[in-house]
Amino acid sequence: MQNSTDEKFGLSQIDPQPTCGRPDCICALPLGERFILWALRQWQCELVGWQFDRALPPKGSTLVRGFEVAGLLDTMTDFATLMDVLLFGARRALEIHAPPCSCLSRDEATLIALCGLAQGDHDGPLLASLEAMMVPPAARVAALRLKSFAEALADAGLQLALPSGAAAGRLN
Repeated sequence: MQNSTDEKFGLSQIDPQPTCGRPDCICALPLGERFILWALRQWQCELVGWQFDRALPPKGSTLVRGFEVAGLLDTMTDFATLMDVLLFGARRALEIHAPPCSCLSRDEATLIALCGLAQGDHDGPLLASLEAMMVPPAARVAALRLKSFAEALADAGLQLALPSGAAAGRLN
């Protein structure tokens, strides 16, 4: 039975987090997925800044500081290598939104799901999905770096949601 606060805000015991209801909104993402999304977007933002200014941000890298605060600085190399491999090995440019955007692109959702596959030891589907996105040699490097990054997230307490039942380990 719901208490009066839950009833007032339309919350159920099953879904305690309110969302805006838009299917592509990031507001419903769990913390681990939000961190991945933030890292993807921040990497893209700093890359564009570097390409434009040819200089590091005046106050240092927000991406590096974020990884440090999250206790994930040791995995920054895996993440940066993964992103470089995605940049140069992808069959097409990936759509990664600016940090303040509330919408989740298909490519961002795919990369988050790939992290879930890597964390869940679904190596076959992970590599197959990466090979569909990238040239095969790059896909193998990306899979190794993604696996290491996802394991570090798990060690830091950021468990990624995986589908359950017959769909487990599949990326749709």
